[in-house]
Amino acid sequence: MTTITHDTANLGDINLHYAESGAGNDELVLFLHGFPEFWYTWKQQLPVIGEKYHAVAPDMRGYNLSDKPEEIAAYRIKHLVSDAIKLAELKGKDSFYLVAHDWGAGIAWAVAIAYPEKIKGLIILNGPHPYIFSELLSKNDEQIAQSQYMAYFRNEGIEDKMLANDAKWLFDWTFAEHLACGQMTNEDADAYRAAWNQPNALKSMLNYYRASPLTPASTDNKGKGFGLNPEDFQVKVPTLVVWGEKDHALIPENIDGLEEFVADLKIVRLPEVTHWVTHEAPDIASAEILGFIDALEAGNPRP
Repeated sequence: MTTITHDTANLGDINLHYAESGAGNDELVLFLHGFPEFWYTWKQQLPVIGEKYHAVAPDMRGYNLSDKPEEIAAYRIKHLVSDAIKLAELKGKDSFYLVAHDWGAGIAWAVAIAYPEKIKGLIILNGPHPYIFSELLSKNDEQIAQSQYMAYFRNEGIEDKMLANDAKWLFDWTFAEHLACGQMTNEDADAYRAAWNQPNALKSMLNYYRASPLTPASTDNKGKGFGLNPEDFQVKVPTLVVWGEKDHALIPENIDGLEEFVADLKIVRLPEVTHWVTHEAPDIASAEILGFIDALEAGNPRP
């Protein structure tokens, strides 16, 4: 199995730390993590995919060892999309495979929609399609309730509470159960706490929510929507969605009707997995990612 190495990419306006595996291989597979993770969420996938492909997982801007712009506007989607494109270009690729989870998936959907010619294949792990999610955030009572954390994360200064007592609040909210049942080790837990405690990291991570136009509806604006045109959210690249059906934050309706937005779509449902697919089903995640890319590379119909 290939090893994981680390480096920093100078993208002009920002430096991103990244981990990679299989640097000698030709096809690029870019991995984008979600909140509140960092490249480490892909630590079990990178060596597997790196056996055949060039697997690269950055700390996204604001996270861990990457640069952390101060202004909220620096975390708007156009900048996050640009980071992904520039990193691929730095690796010498005009087209590449894109794998993503959670917030990373939000970026990946946007990249695929805006630059379909650059994406050879899109693999999403529990990350909602932006139009479907916007509709649910506006109109669906269950999704509105489950997404109240998005509104909470916009509050100024909450990072201090989240980091208090060795980040107890944040760790309990995310990974305490994984540590208790052995899906995460003490070493893993320490790595996450260290990443969250990097100077200005958590504030920058929360700025993703503060910069986003999407927030759960309130009593005053429920049902009004966000004024989005569904035609602007068509995905024209082969897409695999791996979905943990026990997700605590994203209701199952997030994949209902997805085929109306993604013509070339495969959905793999994991009935006993929650939002944290790479922690709870790492081998399945690796196998699905690798199998999907292998089939596309071979020019075969998708499995």
